[in-house]
Amino acid sequence: MKKLVVFCLSLFSLLLFSIQINGQGAGTNPELVMYRYNNFPVKPSPVLDKDLLGTLKWEGLTGIGADGIRSGASIQSYVTGPVSYGVLPANLVFRTGAFDQHNRMVVTADGLVGIGTMDPLYHLHVVGNTHTTGDFFGRIHMDNNPGDPGPDTYLQEAYFENKSGAQLSAPDLSQGGLLTLAPTFNGAGTRDHQMFFNNGGIYHRWGDANAGAWGGAWQKLLTSGDISGTPNRLAKFTATSALGDSRLFDDGTRVGINNFAPVYDLDVTGNTRVSGDTYVTGNLGAGTTTPAFRLDVQGESNFSQRMKIGAGNFASGYLLSVGGGIMAEEVRVQIQPWPDYVFEQDYPLMPLVEVEKYVQLNKHLPGIATAKEVQETGLDLGQSQKAQMEKIEELFLHMISLEKRVNELEKQNSALQSENSALKATNAKH
Repeated sequence: MKKLVVFCLSLFSLLLFSIQINGQGAGTNPELVMYRYNNFPVKPSPVLDKDLLGTLKWEGLTGIGADGIRSGASIQSYVTGPVSYGVLPANLVFRTGAFDQHNRMVVTADGLVGIGTMDPLYHLHVVGNTHTTGDFFGRIHMDNNPGDPGPDTYLQEAYFENKSGAQLSAPDLSQGGLLTLAPTFNGAGTRDHQMFFNNGGIYHRWGDANAGAWGGAWQKLLTSGDISGTPNRLAKFTATSALGDSRLFDDGTRVGINNFAPVYDLDVTGNTRVSGDTYVTGNLGAGTTTPAFRLDVQGESNFSQRMKIGAGNFASGYLLSVGGGIMAEEVRVQIQPWPDYVFEQDYPLMPLVEVEKYVQLNKHLPGIATAKEVQETGLDLGQSQKAQMEKIEELFLHMISLEKRVNELEKQNSALQSENSALKATNAKH
């Protein structure tokens, strides 16, 4: 735009000095002077504010007739302020138009240039679109606009405004610069974006271009000031809008959890819990770094649910199901109550006669599992050992009772033998 102004001024100067109509036709400073004065109340009188000082026109013949001569462009100058002795504020107005002359550009007495406006507020004030194919050097002014206008107030523009966070309902309430990007018309399906720069950082939000208010909430853009981390450490949010180190390490070769110098592909320092299924295609070691088997445990182990080794199905009601033999150096089973109750005075010891009848009828001892039960459900070692001990103790009671009866019979037999010997001796004397 600056180049356009310079071009117009240069063109004006070129045309002005190429016309051989001068107040001074020769000399070191030839000039074309337009001199304006008023005829009231006396002649001459000073010019007044808003008086036209003069017009320079460029005309051409468009056809033979009363209106055949038309102006294609003109330059005018108006008084733009109070006039006093030796003081004459005036502007320079550039006009063009194919049919009628219209004000296009103005240069004020203060040196402000307006394009599309006759009241420029800045050194270059443009109302309408601008375009440059070269570089732009200088500062961009930010407007001071109250409130928080909706996306429908922006139309195909990049707009800079000076706002406070309070006006925009931003997370940080301090003053800052607002950049609005409205790349398309306010039609359905299009969005405008805003970026807000203030003491809290950089924030972003968006809204539908035709919406009366912004829909998206402000989101802070994290910068290096918000991120503090260690190489190869994965980041985590240390605050709502801040990133820092987590307990995860990944150098592209090995991964560590709470371990920042892993020696395995995955190296965990601390307890590990898996709530779902876990599949291991190699050996799994617990308490050993060189497992020799699919599961190699060195140390204590705890299983809170059923376990199956070589068995096709879990045995109902049992925690360990084994399909095959078990070899152990020691097996200890805790069973309560142990059959010491057999030796109590009130224990109902079954007479051997009844035991005989029971065995003849049922083909097994009372309280002992049958062959069919063992075949169908297996043998409960603990209960079997308890039942066997119960029968052993019952046998001991029967044997003790039998021994008492034998001893009593032996005494009776000895007494009978003594009586028999005495009778024989008596008979011999007679």
